[in-house]
Amino acid sequence: MKIQDLNISAASKSALKSIGLTMVSELEGQNYITLINKFPKNCNIEPVINELNTLGYLLPPSNEISVYDIPMSKRLQNALIRNGVMYISQLSSYPKEDILHFRNLGEKTAVELEQICQEYNIEIRSILSIKEYFDKYQFPSKIYPMLFQSNISCLDDFMHITANDLYHICQKDYCLTMQTYFILRKNGIVFDNWQDKYIFEILPEKNAALLWKKHNISMLSQVPDCSECKLKQSFSSSNSFAAAMKELLSTG
Repeated sequence: MKIQDLNISAASKSALKSIGLTMVSELEGQNYITLINKFPKNCNIEPVINELNTLGYLLPPSNEISVYDIPMSKRLQNALIRNGVMYISQLSSYPKEDILHFRNLGEKTAVELEQICQEYNIEIRSILSIKEYFDKYQFPSKIYPMLFQSNISCLDDFMHITANDLYHICQKDYCLTMQTYFILRKNGIVFDNWQDKYIFEILPEKNAALLWKKHNISMLSQVPDCSECKLKQSFSSSNSFAAAMKELLSTG
Protein backbone atom coordinates (compact mmCIF):
# COMPACT_ATOMS: atom_id res chain seq x y z
CA MET A 1 0.00 0.00 0.00
CA LYS A 2 1.13 3.51 -0.80
CA ILE A 3 1.25 6.14 1.93
CA GLN A 4 -0.79 8.38 -0.37
CA ASP A 5 -3.65 5.88 0.01
CA LEU A 6 -3.71 6.08 3.82
CA ASN A 7 -6.48 7.94 5.61
CA ILE A 8 -4.20 10.72 6.85
CA SER A 9 -4.04 14.41 6.06
CA ALA A 10 -2.48 15.77 2.89
CA ALA A 11 0.05 17.63 5.03
CA SER A 12 1.22 14.38 6.64
CA LYS A 13 1.48 12.64 3.27
CA SER A 14 3.53 15.53 1.93
CA ALA A 15 5.81 15.52 4.99
CA LEU A 16 6.50 11.79 4.66
CA LYS A 17 7.14 12.13 0.93
CA SER A 18 9.65 14.92 1.62
CA ILE A 19 11.91 12.43 3.46
CA GLY A 20 11.51 9.74 0.81
CA LEU A 21 8.80 7.60 2.45
CA THR A 22 6.14 6.66 -0.10
CA MET A 23 5.19 3.06 0.82
CA VAL A 24 3.54 1.84 4.01
CA SER A 25 6.06 -1.02 4.17
CA GLU A 26 8.81 1.59 4.68
CA LEU A 27 7.27 2.44 8.05
CA GLU A 28 7.97 -1.07 9.33
CA GLY A 29 10.47 -0.99 12.18
CA GLN A 30 10.12 2.76 12.62
CA ASN A 31 9.14 4.38 15.89
CA TYR A 32 8.60 7.95 16.99
CA ILE A 33 12.27 8.73 17.49
CA THR A 34 13.63 7.02 14.35
CA LEU A 35 11.02 8.84 12.26
CA ILE A 36 11.69 12.20 13.91
CA ASN A 37 15.40 11.81 13.19
CA LYS A 38 14.67 11.64 9.47
CA PHE A 39 13.20 15.15 9.51
CA PRO A 40 15.08 18.44 9.78
CA LYS A 41 15.66 19.70 13.31
CA ASN A 42 13.07 22.09 14.75
CA CYS A 43 10.34 20.48 12.66
CA ASN A 44 7.03 19.78 14.38
CA ILE A 45 5.91 16.37 13.15
CA GLU A 46 3.62 15.58 16.09
CA PRO A 47 0.52 15.58 13.79
CA VAL A 48 2.20 13.03 11.48
CA ILE A 49 3.14 10.81 14.41
CA ASN A 50 -0.32 11.01 15.94
CA GLU A 51 -2.05 10.11 12.68
CA LEU A 52 0.23 7.14 11.99
CA ASN A 53 -0.07 5.95 15.58
CA THR A 54 -3.87 6.08 15.43
CA LEU A 55 -3.80 3.80 12.38
CA GLY A 56 -1.31 1.46 14.06
CA TYR A 57 1.54 2.12 11.62
CA LEU A 58 3.88 3.73 14.12
CA LEU A 59 4.57 2.52 17.65
CA PRO A 60 6.25 4.33 20.55
CA PRO A 61 9.90 3.43 21.20
CA SER A 62 10.54 1.15 24.13
CA ASN A 63 12.21 2.31 27.35
CA GLU A 64 11.85 5.99 26.47
CA ILE A 65 10.29 8.70 28.63
CA SER A 66 7.77 10.93 26.88
CA VAL A 67 7.75 14.66 27.58
CA TYR A 68 4.06 14.16 28.38
CA ASP A 69 5.01 11.91 31.30
CA ILE A 70 7.44 14.35 32.93
CA PRO A 71 6.14 17.06 35.27
CA MET A 72 6.94 20.34 33.53
CA SER A 73 5.33 23.63 32.67
CA LYS A 74 3.01 23.68 29.67
CA ARG A 75 5.21 26.36 28.09
CA LEU A 76 8.28 24.11 28.21
CA GLN A 77 6.34 21.09 27.01
CA ASN A 78 4.98 23.01 24.01
CA ALA A 79 8.45 24.39 23.20
CA LEU A 80 9.92 20.88 23.11
CA ILE A 81 7.11 19.36 21.06
CA ARG A 82 7.16 22.19 18.51
CA ASN A 83 10.83 21.44 17.94
CA GLY A 84 10.36 17.71 17.44
CA VAL A 85 11.35 16.63 20.96
CA MET A 86 8.78 14.11 22.16
CA TYR A 87 11.13 12.03 24.30
CA ILE A 88 13.57 13.49 26.80
CA SER A 89 16.50 11.41 25.48
CA GLN A 90 16.29 13.25 22.14
CA LEU A 91 17.79 16.35 23.75
CA SER A 92 21.21 14.66 23.68
CA SER A 93 21.17 14.89 19.88
CA TYR A 94 20.71 18.68 19.89
CA PRO A 95 23.59 21.11 20.49
CA LYS A 96 23.03 23.26 23.53
CA GLU A 97 23.17 26.33 21.29
CA ASP A 98 20.21 25.06 19.25
CA ILE A 99 18.15 24.18 22.32
CA LEU A 100 18.60 27.67 23.77
CA HIS A 101 17.16 29.04 20.51
CA PHE A 102 14.02 26.91 20.63
CA ARG A 103 11.02 29.14 20.05
CA ASN A 104 9.33 30.21 23.31
CA LEU A 105 12.15 28.78 25.41
CA GLY A 106 12.85 31.72 27.69
CA GLU A 107 15.31 32.05 30.53
CA LYS A 108 12.92 30.60 33.09
CA THR A 109 11.99 27.56 30.98
CA ALA A 110 15.68 27.01 30.10
CA VAL A 111 16.47 26.72 33.81
CA GLU A 112 13.52 24.36 34.23
CA LEU A 113 14.78 22.20 31.34
CA GLU A 114 18.28 22.08 32.81
CA GLN A 115 16.88 20.80 36.11
CA ILE A 116 14.85 18.12 34.32
CA CYS A 117 17.90 16.98 32.34
CA GLN A 118 19.92 16.66 35.54
CA GLU A 119 17.14 14.63 37.14
CA TYR A 120 16.93 12.23 34.19
CA ASN A 121 20.71 12.11 33.51
CA ILE A 122 20.41 13.70 30.09
CA GLU A 123 23.64 15.32 28.89
CA ILE A 124 23.22 18.44 26.79
CA ARG A 125 26.43 19.08 24.87
CA SER A 126 27.81 22.21 23.26
CA ILE A 127 29.03 22.35 19.67
CA LEU A 128 31.53 25.06 20.60
CA SER A 129 34.24 22.62 21.71
CA ILE A 130 34.02 20.83 18.34
CA LYS A 131 34.42 24.12 16.48
CA GLU A 132 37.36 25.20 18.61
CA TYR A 133 39.14 21.88 18.10
CA PHE A 134 38.68 21.57 14.32
CA ASP A 135 39.12 25.23 13.40
CA LYS A 136 42.90 24.81 13.46
CA TYR A 137 42.57 22.21 10.71
CA GLN A 138 40.45 24.59 8.61
CA PHE A 139 37.43 22.30 8.48
CA PRO A 140 34.41 23.67 6.56
CA SER A 141 32.08 25.28 9.10
CA LYS A 142 29.02 23.48 7.72
CA ILE A 143 30.40 20.13 8.89
CA TYR A 144 30.33 20.94 12.61
CA PRO A 145 26.67 19.98 13.22
CA MET A 146 27.31 16.74 11.32
CA LEU A 147 30.32 15.92 13.49
CA PHE A 148 28.19 16.65 16.55
CA GLN A 149 25.51 14.23 15.37
CA SER A 150 28.15 11.54 14.79
CA ASN A 151 29.79 12.07 18.21
CA ILE A 152 33.07 13.10 16.58
CA SER A 153 35.08 15.56 18.66
CA CYS A 154 38.73 14.94 17.65
CA LEU A 155 40.89 13.54 14.84
CA ASP A 156 41.23 10.17 16.55
CA ASP A 157 37.47 9.66 16.12
CA PHE A 158 38.12 9.35 12.37
CA MET A 159 40.42 6.37 12.83
CA HIS A 160 39.31 3.04 11.31
CA ILE A 161 36.55 4.43 9.12
CA THR A 162 36.13 4.21 5.35
CA ALA A 163 35.63 7.04 2.88
CA ASN A 164 32.07 5.78 2.60
CA ASP A 165 31.62 6.19 6.34
CA LEU A 166 32.84 9.77 5.93
CA TYR A 167 30.31 10.29 3.13
CA HIS A 168 27.51 9.35 5.50
CA ILE A 169 28.96 11.48 8.30
CA CYS A 170 28.81 14.36 5.82
CA GLN A 171 25.15 13.48 5.19
CA LYS A 172 25.86 12.40 1.59
CA ASP A 173 27.28 15.77 0.57
CA TYR A 174 29.90 14.61 -1.93
CA CYS A 175 31.82 17.88 -2.26
CA LEU A 176 31.96 18.28 1.52
CA THR A 177 33.13 14.67 1.85
CA MET A 178 35.89 15.20 -0.69
CA GLN A 179 37.06 18.41 0.96
CA THR A 180 37.07 16.83 4.42
CA TYR A 181 38.80 13.70 3.13
CA PHE A 182 41.82 15.63 1.87
CA ILE A 183 42.05 17.65 5.09
CA LEU A 184 42.07 14.43 7.09
CA ARG A 185 44.64 12.76 4.82
CA LYS A 186 46.87 15.82 5.14
CA ASN A 187 46.70 15.42 8.92
CA GLY A 188 47.65 11.76 8.98
CA ILE A 189 44.30 9.96 8.89
CA VAL A 190 44.47 6.68 6.93
CA PHE A 191 41.12 5.37 5.72
CA ASP A 192 40.14 1.71 5.69
CA ASN A 193 39.26 0.00 2.40
CA TRP A 194 35.71 -0.84 1.38
CA GLN A 195 34.08 -2.61 -1.57
CA ASP A 196 34.24 0.37 -3.93
CA LYS A 197 36.35 3.54 -4.07
CA TYR A 198 35.50 7.19 -4.45
CA ILE A 199 37.40 8.92 -7.23
CA PHE A 200 38.99 11.28 -4.71
CA GLU A 201 40.60 8.24 -3.05
CA ILE A 202 42.50 7.63 -6.29
CA LEU A 203 43.04 10.94 -8.06
CA PRO A 204 44.25 14.34 -6.84
CA GLU A 205 41.48 16.61 -5.55
CA LYS A 206 41.44 18.82 -8.67
CA ASN A 207 40.93 15.88 -11.08
CA ALA A 208 38.39 14.20 -8.83
CA ALA A 209 36.44 17.45 -8.62
CA LEU A 210 36.49 17.78 -12.43
CA LEU A 211 35.05 14.31 -12.97
CA TRP A 212 32.30 15.04 -10.46
CA LYS A 213 31.49 18.46 -11.87
CA LYS A 214 31.47 17.48 -15.55
CA HIS A 215 30.22 13.90 -15.49
CA ASN A 216 28.79 13.33 -12.02
CA ILE A 217 31.30 10.50 -11.52
CA SER A 218 32.02 9.92 -7.87
CA MET A 219 32.97 6.24 -7.69
CA LEU A 220 35.40 3.94 -9.45
CA SER A 221 32.56 1.57 -10.36
CA GLN A 222 31.00 4.33 -12.49
CA VAL A 223 34.04 4.83 -14.75
CA PRO A 224 33.31 1.96 -17.22
CA ASP A 225 29.89 3.51 -17.90
CA CYS A 226 31.44 6.76 -19.12
CA SER A 227 33.02 6.91 -22.57
CA GLU A 228 36.72 7.67 -22.96
CA CYS A 229 35.85 10.70 -25.08
CA LYS A 230 33.76 12.24 -22.32
CA LEU A 231 36.40 11.51 -19.73
CA LYS A 232 39.09 13.09 -21.87
CA GLN A 233 37.08 16.31 -22.08
CA SER A 234 37.45 16.69 -18.31
CA PHE A 235 41.20 17.24 -18.47
CA SER A 236 43.18 20.19 -19.76
CA SER A 237 45.75 18.06 -21.60
CA SER A 238 46.08 14.58 -23.03
CA ASN A 239 48.96 13.91 -20.66
CA SER A 240 46.91 14.64 -17.55
CA PHE A 241 44.08 12.53 -18.97
CA ALA A 242 46.42 9.62 -19.68
CA ALA A 243 47.90 9.82 -16.19
CA ALA A 244 44.44 9.92 -14.59
CA MET A 245 43.18 6.99 -16.66
CA LYS A 246 46.28 4.96 -15.86
CA GLU A 247 45.71 5.57 -12.16
CA LEU A 248 42.01 4.70 -12.36
CA LEU A 249 42.54 1.55 -14.41
CA SER A 250 45.39 0.29 -12.26
CA THR A 251 43.22 0.74 -9.19
CA GLY A 252 40.25 -0.96 -10.79
